Amino acid sequence: MTEQEKKPAEPEQKETQPKEFVPWKDFLESYPLNSVQNVSGYYSRKSDSSAFNPFVREVPILRLHCTHCEGIRNFSGRWVHHGDFRESGVVEDFLKYTCRDCREGTKTFCILSQPIEEEGNGTAIKIGELPELHIEVPQSLKKLLGDEYPLFIKGLSCERHGLGVGAFTYYRRVVEAQKNHLIEEILRVAKKLNAPTDTQEKLKNATKEKQFSRSVDMISGAVPESLLVDSHNPMKLLHNALSIGVHAETDENCLKLAHSIRLVLADLSERIKLALKEHGELRSAVSELFNFSSKAKKKSKESQP
Repeated sequence: MTEQEKKPAEPEQKETQPKEFVPWKDFLESYPLNSVQNVSGYYSRKSDSSAFNPFVREVPILRLHCTHCEGIRNFSGRWVHHGDFRESGVVEDFLKYTCRDCREGTKTFCILSQPIEEEGNGTAIKIGELPELHIEVPQSLKKLLGDEYPLFIKGLSCERHGLGVGAFTYYRRVVEAQKNHLIEEILRVAKKLNAPTDTQEKLKNATKEKQFSRSVDMISGAVPESLLVDSHNPMKLLHNALSIGVHAETDENCLKLAHSIRLVLADLSERIKLALKEHGELRSAVSELFNFSSKAKKKSKESQP
């Protein structure tokens, strides 16, 4: 046997990716079911080091939707029906929260969690949540999506339950079906703002184009500045997300994409609503000032001898 054959094979060097941690509070407030996350601030040590169980899981004050108050309120909570929590081992427990304003609204989580090697951190997954995760949807979005809004709600339900592929697929169908309507609404704003004729023509022609990518290219630079999302064309952002192959992505990545699509749609709907409202109010204000000035001048002339 040669020296090379006697030498044991070296283990493969695997690149270790740094863990990304979500604050425990954020995880409870906004993360959907069935999504495993590394969480920070999950537990702490008691000041009494002689205690039989020196570790305690944190119960942060949360900002949640209260069905009784019908709004976002502060909630305080407590762990219920659980055994001793140790520095190691998986725990499946209930975490119950109560609205601090009305004392009537409640929120109950069923969570599978465990600490990990970093002090105070852990991993967690929601396996139950009642009432289900509240996701704020502006009324303007319902109007913007029209007949496709029921499909959007199905996508929203998938997102709440951590079903990434389902949420992404529903949202994609909604955007593709409403592509022309979205551009028409952008055109409405452009007209209200008296955009140049060539800009309006670009938007009109884009509604006749069947291919999404080409219609997006056609309106490059034609979207009013007030509708840009963080300086980006919202239609371009949506197209970039939709052009990713759903079958090539993990469910977790699809969930992130679905979340981003929903946020861009909601933001666009609010920007369109605000732009049209502001323009209408401005025209009304200008009209009132003009009429007031005309009446004042007329009154002044009549009072002169």
